[in-house]
Amino acid sequence: MKSGRTVEIDLFEQMPAPFGLIRYGVAPDHPRIKGIVNSLHAVMEKPNVRFLGNIEIGTTITVEKLHEYYDAIVFATGAVADRDLDIPGENLNGSYGAADFVGFYDGNPRFHRTWNLTATHIAIIGV
Repeated sequence: MKSGRTVEIDLFEQMPAPFGLIRYGVAPDHPRIKGIVNSLHAVMEKPNVRFLGNIEIGTTITVEKLHEYYDAIVFATGAVADRDLDIPGENLNGSYGAADFVGFYDGNPRFHRTWNLTATHIAIIGV
């Protein structure tokens, strides 16, 4: 987003409100973790980021249909490691698990994927 290129990011969530496990799965006695929501709000206020709630991938819309509109799809569903989601089309070219992507941008040497960083339309499933 800092490259000067226009990038559009749509954030899909099956719950009506964003932040999935951070909002719904973190105990109230973990305020530091819940504080992450404030940082995420700053990202979501950017004009090129949209939140789309109440959308269940595989039911409301298929991964194949998303690929008609997006150059890249990141599955960020709250898991520590990527796992199969049993959603038709989740293994199509241009679909990636969040753990794989996080490993890349954190510089984890175990992740050797070469990423196409020229995508301009990106869908993220699980916010």
